[in-house]
Amino acid sequence: MNLYLKLNILSVLFPLLFSFHPRIAFYREWPYVLPAIGVTAIVYLVWDIVVTAQGHWSFNHTYAGKGVLKDLPLGEVLFFFCIPYACLFVYWIFRLFLSEKLLPLPIVAFWILAGVFLLGGLLNLKRGYTRLAFLSCAAFLVLALTVKPSLLQSSHTWEYFIFSFIAFLIVNGILTGLPVVLYNPNAILGFRVITIPVEDFFYNFSFLGFNLLLYRWLAEGV
Repeated sequence: MNLYLKLNILSVLFPLLFSFHPRIAFYREWPYVLPAIGVTAIVYLVWDIVVTAQGHWSFNHTYAGKGVLKDLPLGEVLFFFCIPYACLFVYWIFRLFLSEKLLPLPIVAFWILAGVFLLGGLLNLKRGYTRLAFLSCAAFLVLALTVKPSLLQSSHTWEYFIFSFIAFLIVNGILTGLPVVLYNPNAILGFRVITIPVEDFFYNFSFLGFNLLLYRWLAEGV
């Protein structure tokens, strides 16, 4: 079993097992969680397949294994299912055991931020990963502001993102440090946090954001 596959299994193992704990019972959320993960995964897998073919990034087969879906190794495919499941499980824990607060974050600030991301994408048309990472963040914010703006003001949402980014620094630090994933220097800005391209942070924000938004929309409606 290669390293990438092991990271996915370790990430989802305990959340999956504890989903059946009587005080947590996350499995009851599966009718909403699983479709949210599945729909988001399809979109991001298509993105992944296309940009891998275009050379935005590639995989070190020593750590990732051979491709099973086009040029994507199994660990990369499972990433789109295992990581959001683990993160949404933790989000559920926050909702169960922590009181929710409405943060004093003005909605107009998020519209401005969406505009900044849109501008960032348009200014980096020649850097494929940078462009798509920024535009995906803009798309998430616009959709969230249109469908469920209260989500962006919830303390649970930002607890979810903070936890996810801490876990992301560990897992993605391994993936980019060995490296398991190799990035085309022409597709990125070249700025890194330790070994992680800055674009990965925006990619992660939009990816996990869409998972959360779709889950909440399915569970609670507008």
